[in-house]
Amino acid sequence: MEIYGLLVGAIAISILHAALPNHWLPFVLVGRAQKWDDKKILRISFLAGTGHVVMTGVFGIIAALVGGMILSSLDLLLLPVTSGILIVIGLIYVVLGYRAKKAGDEGHHHHVPDNATSLSLFLMLTFSPCEAMIPVFFAASPYGLESLLFLVVVVSLATIGAIMLLVYLTMKGYERIHSRWLEENDRIVVGTSLILLGILVYVFHLSGI
Repeated sequence: MEIYGLLVGAIAISILHAALPNHWLPFVLVGRAQKWDDKKILRISFLAGTGHVVMTGVFGIIAALVGGMILSSLDLLLLPVTSGILIVIGLIYVVLGYRAKKAGDEGHHHHVPDNATSLSLFLMLTFSPCEAMIPVFFAASPYGLESLLFLVVVVSLATIGAIMLLVYLTMKGYERIHSRWLEENDRIVVGTSLILLGILVYVFHLSGI
C-alpha cells in the first residue's frame, strides 16, 4: 500500500511543480508576440512538456537504479541552462522591440524565426526536469521496475495535463487584455518579463524556495 501513498504524493508534487510560471507563462508570452494561434501555442507547449517529463523520467530511473549521487550535480548542470535560455530569449525580444519603436513600425514586421523560437522553448522546458521528483523515484525503486515505470507514466500525464491547462487558461486571460500601449510595446514587455522570470527562477532555486 505504501506505493499508492507514494503515487499520490508524486502526483501532488508534479502538479505543484508544473504550476511554476516558467513551465507555462513563456509559451503564452512568446506565442502572442510571435502572433501564433492558440493551437500552435498548445502544440508547442505539449511537445515541450513531453520533453520535460521524458527528461525527468530518465533522471528518475537513473537515480532509482544507480543512487542519489546525481542529485547535487543535476541542479548545477541544468539550472543555468534553463534560466539562460529564458534570459537570452527575453533580450532578443527587448532588442527587437526597441528597434521596432525606433523604426516606427510598431514591431509588426520583425519576428524571431518561428523554428528557432519553438526550439528555444522546447529546450528551456526539457532541460528543466523536476528534480523534486527524483527522490520520489528513488524511493519507489524497491517496488520493482514495473511499479517505477507506472509511477513515471502517471506523473508524466499529470504534469503535461497541468501545463496544458495553465497555458490554456493563461491564453484566455491574455485575450481579455486590450491595451494600445501594450500592443505598441509588446516585444519589450514580453522580453522584460522573460528576463525577470529567468533571473527569479535561478535566484529562487538557489535559495531553496
